[in-house]
Amino acid sequence: METIKSTTKRGENFVNAYNRSANYCLMDCYGRYSTEKARAERDCRQKAENEGGKGFKILSFNTFGFTCGWLVPDGLRVETACGSYLVK
Repeated sequence: METIKSTTKRGENFVNAYNRSANYCLMDCYGRYSTEKARAERDCRQKAENEGGKGFKILSFNTFGFTCGWLVPDGLRVETACGSYLVK
């Protein structure tokens, strides 16, 4: 997991996306979604639970995938298709 400062452009983008998002599950984003997307969401929710995370949200999505985030005591955790991040 990579740590990113919230004052960097990338960190600000993640924080702003989290604050703007009103998507709490895949059904908020997609009319229909694949079993792979459902599995990925389940895995992310499990990670959030294991880390004591609160406020799970889908930050962005498109046809191919999605980015999700949740709050942990250390900051904002973000999972993308390409990596895991902690925004402090």
